Amino acid sequence: MGIFTRQPKGLVYDEAKSRRNMGKMRELFNDAVEDGDSYAILHATETTSKFERGFVLNTTTTTFYHYIVGYRRSDWSVVLVEINREMNFHSSALAIEMDQVVGATYDRKYHQACLHYRKGYGSYGEILDIGDTGVKTMYGIPNTVQREEREAFLDFLEALRAKLEQEGHKQEKWKR
Repeated sequence: MGIFTRQPKGLVYDEAKSRRNMGKMRELFNDAVEDGDSYAILHATETTSKFERGFVLNTTTTTFYHYIVGYRRSDWSVVLVEINREMNFHSSALAIEMDQVVGATYDRKYHQACLHYRKGYGSYGEILDIGDTGVKTMYGIPNTVQREEREAFLDFLEALRAKLEQEGHKQEKWKR
């Protein structure tokens, strides 16, 4: 057996805790959004990094933002509700202006979905990490495994891409 023949371990998580986390997220989302039950939801994170040059050391600070993403295909709406890692606090709902969205992409290697905004909007888009997290995660909410929810969201994004193409917006290649 050589150095490179070890098989990587799979994600270690507690399925019961994962279901409880999804239930907590549903409660928080319904509390923040008036008709929350009409939305499908999943957990996503976004990160920002800040590099600072110091006198002795240079430092990079990374901030993680946790969101509950709600989406509804009937009117093509997407809502973000920011939550804390302990899932005991949420912000008010932020509705994405879907008339400003001109593209949707997905990077399957990093499990990142992106909604691209129109030029001149003031922001590039929403880059959402929709991957799973295990028991020992350092950046996300532990025990959040959402395979079915992620697949349903990707189905929504594919349908959104088709709608945007019909409106005349050119879409990047899509690999799922």
